[in-house]
Amino acid sequence: MLRLATVGTSNITDKFLSACRLTGRYELHTCYSRTLETGKEFARTQGFKFFSNDLTEVAQNPQIDAVYIATPNIFHYEQSKLFLQNGKHVICEKPITTNQKEYDELLSLANKNNVIYIEAIISHHSKGRKILLENLKEIGIISQVRIDFCQLSSRYERFKKGEHVNIFDMSLAAGTLMDLGVYCVYAAVDLFGVPNNISAYAVFAENGADLSGGAIFEYKNFPAMLSYSKIGGSAIGSEIIGDLGVIKIGSVSQFADISLVKNGKEQLLLGTPDRAEVMRGEAEKFADYIENFDTFSNDYKATCELTHNVQTQMDLIKQTAKIKY
Repeated sequence: MLRLATVGTSNITDKFLSACRLTGRYELHTCYSRTLETGKEFARTQGFKFFSNDLTEVAQNPQIDAVYIATPNIFHYEQSKLFLQNGKHVICEKPITTNQKEYDELLSLANKNNVIYIEAIISHHSKGRKILLENLKEIGIISQVRIDFCQLSSRYERFKKGEHVNIFDMSLAAGTLMDLGVYCVYAAVDLFGVPNNISAYAVFAENGADLSGGAIFEYKNFPAMLSYSKIGGSAIGSEIIGDLGVIKIGSVSQFADISLVKNGKEQLLLGTPDRAEVMRGEAEKFADYIENFDTFSNDYKATCELTHNVQTQMDLIKQTAKIKY
């Protein structure tokens, strides 16, 4: 059993812990919160043995093997670095860092200390990814790809009224690209590789937050058009279009709700599983990398290379679309 600590007490941490329980491979050891009251309550409801408001104390605890970090984006680098320096395995919520340079630095630190360092990106470790890769050959020669994650934020009305909303606070390295667009970039790079060229744009709020945006990834024989927004939802989803058929993807963040359209017929390949079940994939793979590294070393290296490539493309989008933190 891996003795797990968590940093952050938000809804996403709750969902990740539900996924951890499904694996049966984690012991909930310590949860960290900035306030003891919140930490105590989170520990009680989740079943942690201990709670703390001292991050360094948690990082230096020899009884802890690994940590899950789910805090505002701007803290991911420094918090991950603290745990990696203290020999802890780290799985950090997306985006794992705010840029490629930070990621490469921390991966080097993890390798030096013989610990695992991965991004909690559910699509890459989901059942849907394997289904997509297996069915790409069914649609023949690809001519167009549309990857979409446009989802109206439940907090957008509050933001428009002048309230402070973390997800639109660029001092926290937030914004739509970092929150939703990252899934689109992951999908493109994971399924089709690094593009030959990109163009990108963004729509900004007065405070500088990118509210929506998009990018075109140019591949040898087709373009991949990425769109993402927190100020409006899409009813279409994503499509991979070939000369023999089409693959439809309802959820690009989970690689779920997948259908194959061919010869005038639509076949459901995967529905939409429970969120905890979808997140189980990343929790399982994190444990595999730690406990069975010799078996999964090549997979781990490929995952790290993918994350590096995604970070590189994210940096190019930010530079091209003039997104600043």
